Amino acid sequence: MKLVRLISTMWVAGSLSITSIAATGPVMASEPDRTPVLSGVADPFYAQPQSFDGRHPGEILRSRSVTIQRLSQFSAYQVQYVSANTVGAPQANVATILRPQRMSRPAKLVSFQPPIDTLSYDCDPSYRLRTGSEGDVGKIAALLSKGWVVVVPDFLGPDHEWVAGYVEAKGTLDGIRAAENFTPAGLAGAATPVGMIGYSGGARGTEFANELASTYAPELNLVGAASGGLAVDVGEVLEHLNGGPAAGIAFAGFFGISRAYPAIGLDALLNQEGQQLRRTIGTQCIEQFAGGYPNKRIESFTVGGVNPWALPRVRDIFAQVAGGRYGKPKSPSYFYVGDKDELVVPENMHRLARAYCKEGDSVTYVVLQGDHRAADVAGFPGAVTWLDERFSRKGEAGSCSTLS
Repeated sequence: MKLVRLISTMWVAGSLSITSIAATGPVMASEPDRTPVLSGVADPFYAQPQSFDGRHPGEILRSRSVTIQRLSQFSAYQVQYVSANTVGAPQANVATILRPQRMSRPAKLVSFQPPIDTLSYDCDPSYRLRTGSEGDVGKIAALLSKGWVVVVPDFLGPDHEWVAGYVEAKGTLDGIRAAENFTPAGLAGAATPVGMIGYSGGARGTEFANELASTYAPELNLVGAASGGLAVDVGEVLEHLNGGPAAGIAFAGFFGISRAYPAIGLDALLNQEGQQLRRTIGTQCIEQFAGGYPNKRIESFTVGGVNPWALPRVRDIFAQVAGGRYGKPKSPSYFYVGDKDELVVPENMHRLARAYCKEGDSVTYVVLQGDHRAADVAGFPGAVTWLDERFSRKGEAGSCSTLS
């Protein structure tokens, strides 16, 4: 068994069933897009095709050159590509591909998953990168500075099935396939070394893609997946947030997973106020709803004051989308989390790391002092360094000795 490394650092302030095969043939960029910046609700680029007959996961349906705000020294494109929803039905996702002017040799690709955490097109990275409102643009700049090509997928898909793990994983993996098949990216197809990185909501797309890759995208050359502030068990996280200062996150997450699993029966569960809550949150980004319902409980929005998360059918669904249920990780994992994280449950990341180690997987587990935001700021540089080491095959991928 390989060893798990437990690292403590000083606190830093601040915060479809589609056949699983590669896309066919390289795709060139289309003419530059000169239309106004529109979200997926109004932008025809996001429109779903009438048919997916003969299409494969990761296949590019359309592309365009785009202008990205607050970044420099790169070329940027958006592609619409084939992916799948929770039940395997085909759907079209969008990803942004950024190629630095000075690329590393050989070419390397990083799939960066921002914490989309929303039910609205207006909060997708493909839209926010063009309007200058993407909060993680500094991280993308850091990745580009290494000479890496970066793909940023809208990994929740067009229906924004937030916290539905299979959608998050497939959207990420198919975004990588699309980038590898896009000629202007300058990559070597499936031979391209690929790293993945994401924090918070973006960690779910990252780590669950690593678990699903061996069966869903076995051709990808994944070298490592860095996941920080990971919500391993959605049900436990929602219960943890219910009635607290960030209760809005719990409500939005529940609405998101209900989009993926209609068997939850959300319409019958919500009272009139709950129906209005769902409509309102469905138009908001996380910075709007996260603190918008302090100390509210889900029971205030359900018929008869029932806690839907206690229902057996809902608990069964939560169990289906928990970390460790998608398969054996294809590449080494790098976990980082704050010891005082108030949003996710750090103990669950600890438990998942131990489970990986028990199966002989390579894990690096980093504990930082601070809350969710502090660990994000403090942990990202170390995650990038670890990815760099994985690309160069230098250093230890992970050890498991001190994780108890």
